[in-house]
Amino acid sequence: MSLEHVKRQKTSYIPGIDGLRAIAVLSVILFHLDSSILPGGFSGVDVFFVISGYVVSGSLARETETTFLRFVVNFYARRIVRIYPALTVCIVLVGLLQTLIVSPPGLKILAETAMSAFFGLSNFALIWFNDGYFSPQVEFNTFTHTWSLAVEEQFYLVFPIIFFVWLKGRKRKDAVGVFANWLLAILLTVSLLYSWFETTAAPDHAFYLLPSRFWELACGAMLFKLHKKNILLARSEIITSGCVVIGLVLVGLGFIFSDPKSFPFPWAMLSVVGALFVIAGAVSHSGRVSAISGILDNRVIVYVGKMSYSLYLWHWPILVIFKWTVGLEKPLAIIAAITLTALMSAFSYHVVEKPIRRSNFVLSRSDWYIVSRGLGIIVLCFAFSGVVFMAQPYLSLSVTKDRHNWYPYHPELWPSDSKTTLAVPKTFDGRRMFVLGDSHTEAYSTMLHKLTVEQGVEVQQYTKSGCPIANLLKSPNPECSLFIQQVLSKIERVAKPNDIVFLASLRMTRLGNAFEALNESDVVAKQLSSDSTAERLVALRTADNLIAKLEKASLIVVIDAPKPVFKSPPFRCSDWFNFSNPICTSGFTMKRSFLLEYRKPVMKSLDILMRNHPNLAVWDTFPILCPSDTCSAFENKLPLFFDVDHLSGHGNRVLYPSFLSMLISVWHPNPSG
Repeated sequence: MSLEHVKRQKTSYIPGIDGLRAIAVLSVILFHLDSSILPGGFSGVDVFFVISGYVVSGSLARETETTFLRFVVNFYARRIVRIYPALTVCIVLVGLLQTLIVSPPGLKILAETAMSAFFGLSNFALIWFNDGYFSPQVEFNTFTHTWSLAVEEQFYLVFPIIFFVWLKGRKRKDAVGVFANWLLAILLTVSLLYSWFETTAAPDHAFYLLPSRFWELACGAMLFKLHKKNILLARSEIITSGCVVIGLVLVGLGFIFSDPKSFPFPWAMLSVVGALFVIAGAVSHSGRVSAISGILDNRVIVYVGKMSYSLYLWHWPILVIFKWTVGLEKPLAIIAAITLTALMSAFSYHVVEKPIRRSNFVLSRSDWYIVSRGLGIIVLCFAFSGVVFMAQPYLSLSVTKDRHNWYPYHPELWPSDSKTTLAVPKTFDGRRMFVLGDSHTEAYSTMLHKLTVEQGVEVQQYTKSGCPIANLLKSPNPECSLFIQQVLSKIERVAKPNDIVFLASLRMTRLGNAFEALNESDVVAKQLSSDSTAERLVALRTADNLIAKLEKASLIVVIDAPKPVFKSPPFRCSDWFNFSNPICTSGFTMKRSFLLEYRKPVMKSLDILMRNHPNLAVWDTFPILCPSDTCSAFENKLPLFFDVDHLSGHGNRVLYPSFLSMLISVWHPNPSG
C-alpha cells in the first residue's frame, strides 16, 4: 500500500456514494429500533452490498499492471486496514461487556458468533445455531449484524480472481476474452436463480449465505464494468436527476414493503436496482451537479455516510445491551441508546478507522507486511476474546455466577452432589434408565447424575431442544419425529425388560420466555380454542401409541406431569442491572389456582393414559414446587427455576428425594421386592 495509491483513491472519490451509504445505514438503524417505523429497513444491507461491489471494483481496476499475486495481496492489505481495526475493537469491547452481564446459555451462542466474526464466518455460526434472522433470540445476540460483513469478506475471497480474469482478458477477441467478459454476468445470473430457489427451500441459508447474496454484490461490480466501457453513464442533468429519483423511490419502496418471508428474492431486487440507479446518477459525467443529486452530496449526509461502517458496527450491540438490561421501550432509553451509538461510532471512526487508514506507518509498509501483521493481530484478538469468554465464571457480575444453585447441567458441579439425601441402600446397580425429550430432559441432569452416583443407575439421556416427547399439547414436527424414531430404535436395540424410559418434556404452554413476556389472556384463549383442543387429541393418540410400543418391549414408562411456569425469567431478572427491564414486571410468582386450572387439559390427557396403561408412572412435581397458594420460582432465596420453566440446580436437588421415592415404588413395589 503506497501513498501514490491513496492519492489515486482520493481523486476518484464520489460523495454521492457516501450519501447513499448514509441512507442505507439509517434505514437499518431505524428498523432495529422499531421495525414498525420502517418494516423493510433491513434491506439497507442490500444497498451496502451493491455499493461494495461497485467501490471494490473501482479499487481493483486501478491495479492493472501487476502480477496476480501482487494484485491479490495488495487487495487484501487494503481490506484488512479498512475492515478489521474497527471490527476487532468492537468485538473485543462488546464481548468483554457481555461476559460481565450475560449468563452462559446466552453467552455461548454470542461467544461462538463473535469468535466466528473474527474470520468472516459469523453467518455460518448463525446458521449452525438455527437462529433465524427474525427469531427473538437474534435480538439478543450482539454480533448478529456481523453476518453481512461475513458475506462481504467471503465475496472478497473469490471476487479478486474473477476481476483479475476480466482485467487481463477483456480486450482479447478469442474464447478467453468471451469467458473473461461474461464470467461475472454468468455467476450473477446463477446466484440470482439460486436465491430464488433457496428463499423458499431454505430461508435462513438464503438470507445469511453468500451463494444467494453474490448477485447483489455482483450487480455493483457489473455496473462498474459497464461504466468502464462508458455505458449507462448519465450525460445530462435531466438523466442524472432521473436516475437519482428513480433509485431513491425504488430504495424507499424496498425499505417500506420488503417482506422478510420472501427475502432476498424477490424483495431485495427493489433495493438492489434502486441502488444501481442512485450510483449511476451519483457518478454522472455530465460535468454538472443537479439539485436533486446534490441532496446526496449534502455535507451532513456525506459525513454520516463516511461514518456508516462504524455506525453499523456499534448500533446493534448497543441496542441489544439496552434490550437485555434496562429495556428499549421507554423514550429515555431510546434517546440514551441513540446518543451512545453516535458517541461510540464517532470514537470508532475518528480514533480507530481514520487514524489507522491514514497512518504514515501503515502507508509506508509493504502489502505483505500489512497482511501478515494484520492477520497476527486478528489472531491475538481472537485468542484474547476466547480467554475472556472462558473466564466468564470469574468475571460475571450476574447472580448466576453461583453455578451450583443455578445451573442443572454443568458436569464440573456434579461431584458435590454425591452426598445422599435419602437413606436408601445402593440397590439399583445394573438398573438402566433412558431419559428422552426436549431441553427439559437436560434440565434434569443434576438430579439424574445424583441418581447415578448414589444409587448406581445407568442413565442415558437423549435430548433435542424444541422436540418434546408425549407433551400432550401437539404432535411433533417432521424433524422431531425423525429424532424420536431414531432414539426409540436405539433404545429398542439395547434395552432390557424392566428398564425405565423417562419421557421428560415441557407439558405446559409457556407464559413467557427468556426474551419476552407473553400476553396471558392471549395464551389462555389459544389454549381454549378448538384448534388447540384438536391438536391435544392428536397428541394424546400419538403419546398413547408411543407408550404402548414401549410397554410391548417390557419397558417401564415414566412421564412427568406439568410443572409450574412463570412469566419473568429469574436468571435475567435477579440481576441489579436487569430488574427494571419490562420483561421483569411480572415477577417470579404465579397464583397456584390459576396454574392448576391452566394445566387441566394436559392432566385430563394423563388420566386417560393412566387408564389405558395401568403400569404408566406419572411423576407429579407440582405439589413440591408449589406447596402454597402462591407458586414461586424461588425457595428461601434460592432458585427453583433457571428461567420461566426450566429447573435450576437447586430445583433438581429439591426434587431428587421425590424422584427417588417414585423409582423405589416402580422398581420395588413392596418391601420384599
